Amino acid sequence: MATGTAGLAAYERVAAAIRSDIAEGRLTPGERLPGNRALAEQHRVSLPTLQKAVGILHDEGWLIVRAAVGVYVSDEPPAESVGDSPSPRDLRRTVVELQAEVRTLRERVDRLEQG
Repeated sequence: MATGTAGLAAYERVAAAIRSDIAEGRLTPGERLPGNRALAEQHRVSLPTLQKAVGILHDEGWLIVRAAVGVYVSDEPPAESVGDSPSPRDLRRTVVELQAEVRTLRERVDRLEQG
């Protein structure tokens, strides 16, 4: 398991691995990725898990999906580099903190409305 991916869902680990391969030049702009089945086997995940990871990377702008043709590395990767993006762990921590803040604010509003 790659460093920094412990605790991530399988699709998140696959997405992180492909992002890393692109950012570090192991996959180059315009390069066609292996077929979904081969890629799923390579990453030791199910086909639906791989497809979810590819969908996320497509939505983020890392990959271009051409129906009936294949999946390609984007010629123009996202504006933020991998190092500048918050990690999924950081995002989870932020969500937990925000949920705690919302809970606190809700309690304060309830007290104000009652008193």
